[in-house]
Amino acid sequence: MLDYLLRVMRAMLVTSLGVGGGIGLLVLIVVLTTKNEPNAFKYGITVGLLLGGMFALFMVAVLLPLDLSAHIFLSKGRYRQLWELEQVRELRAFGTAKQILHACRQALLVVPYVNAVSDDVENMVTRAMAGVSWRSPGEDLEVEITPSSPNEWHVKVVSRPRSKSVVFDYAKNFENVETFVTQFSSFLGADQVKLLERSSGSGNEGLTLADEGLEKESGTSPDQSSKSEGGV
Repeated sequence: MLDYLLRVMRAMLVTSLGVGGGIGLLVLIVVLTTKNEPNAFKYGITVGLLLGGMFALFMVAVLLPLDLSAHIFLSKGRYRQLWELEQVRELRAFGTAKQILHACRQALLVVPYVNAVSDDVENMVTRAMAGVSWRSPGEDLEVEITPSSPNEWHVKVVSRPRSKSVVFDYAKNFENVETFVTQFSSFLGADQVKLLERSSGSGNEGLTLADEGLEKESGTSPDQSSKSEGGV
């Protein structure tokens, strides 16, 4: 949350100075060239500060509440990486390589505004491009599939804005990865997919099951799941 607020404040400062400075400079040039007014610099500074402040107020009063409400509404009580623009989900999946690749592709095609999906079968990577919407100028999605053992895979999906200048995405990247996880589990089978959560450790060793409820829904316990992995 702190990183989110700092990012917004930094964007507000930079954008307001840019907008106000640009308009102030334009006013200065117009006044100097048309009236040769000695107070042209003062007029430019005044107009620039006024309009820059109005733009910052607009961001705080309109854009920020919209972004916050979109994130909180779509999270539905799940606060995994709620505030980051780049969203990541990691899964443990069971099946053949063909099944996993097919499920990844089909899940990406369901993500809102996705208009292109490509598969790198050799490196086990699937990529997608989401088009422009009112919430974002577009996003890039990438799914990396890494074998853990025979018929067991570590699946990592990442969604990020295509433009680095994006400040608010109104939870579009959050929605992208959550939609992928839901659809991937649906195509492959809920009992074949486990959502992982990164703990304080690093690397894959720092990943744990995100919710025991996933085990209960599939009718298996963590111990039963681990015993059956060899037979998948």
